Amino acid sequence: MSVKSIVAIVVSLIILVAGVSSVYVVDEREQAIVVKFGEPKRTVTTPGLHFKIPVMEQVIFLEKRILSLDVPPQEVLASDQRRILVDSFARYRIADPLKRYQAARTEVGAARLLEDAMESTVRQVLAKEPMNEIVSGQRAELMKKISDLTNQRALTFGLEVVDVRLKRVDLPRENSEAIFRRMETERQREAAEKRASGQRDAVKIRAAADRQVAEILAEAERQSQTIRGEADGQAVKIFADAYGRDEDFFEFYRTMQAYRKSLGKDDTRLVLSPDSEFFKLFMDNK
Repeated sequence: MSVKSIVAIVVSLIILVAGVSSVYVVDEREQAIVVKFGEPKRTVTTPGLHFKIPVMEQVIFLEKRILSLDVPPQEVLASDQRRILVDSFARYRIADPLKRYQAARTEVGAARLLEDAMESTVRQVLAKEPMNEIVSGQRAELMKKISDLTNQRALTFGLEVVDVRLKRVDLPRENSEAIFRRMETERQREAAEKRASGQRDAVKIRAAADRQVAEILAEAERQSQTIRGEADGQAVKIFADAYGRDEDFFEFYRTMQAYRKSLGKDDTRLVLSPDSEFFKLFMDNK
């Protein structure tokens, strides 16, 4: 092989390599920055085939899609001086590739800048609100404020915040335990008060019931005495009327009643004179 042929082959290879290295493809999900010796020259946001100067220029690809940032939980002091634990996340995209590259050369560095900005904004916004509003109040409005303020800071380093969410807002563990103990003590105190109140009511109810029972029994006894008195009076009147109609029969009846009461038991013994008035009915009255 001649020298000319070898030179031609080498030149062809150099041209081929230079041609291949001067071409790059930008995916529709990406955007790129062309840098020359580390200095940004231009940004490419249109997908397709593009060209660069071989060796002298390098291409740095950046995401065009929306990215997520999960911010570590942080303690925040609310306006009522209560500490709360806030867990949040953000969704963002690269709005200006050049600013993003100038602010942070890597994606990790850019995420750290956004994380710092968001932590600062969360503390700034939530420090103006009481705990009850943060936990269960106007949370949507607070997230909107945090998103707007974070976006203003993020735009300075080429990022655009699309959304911010507070995943969890809770008390720190030690505060939660203290509040739980205080709530438990309060519930125990309320239970003791209710038991004492129930016992007082029970005593009152029992006393009222006992008083009603005593009154009812007394009234029943009074009515029974009245009825007995009326019955005795009627019995006396009946006996008096009967005695007035037939004195002999009444005397006979009373004597027989006396015999029944006196001689009704087998072990009854009477020691009387035979001519006693008590045995007058046994005498032969001719």
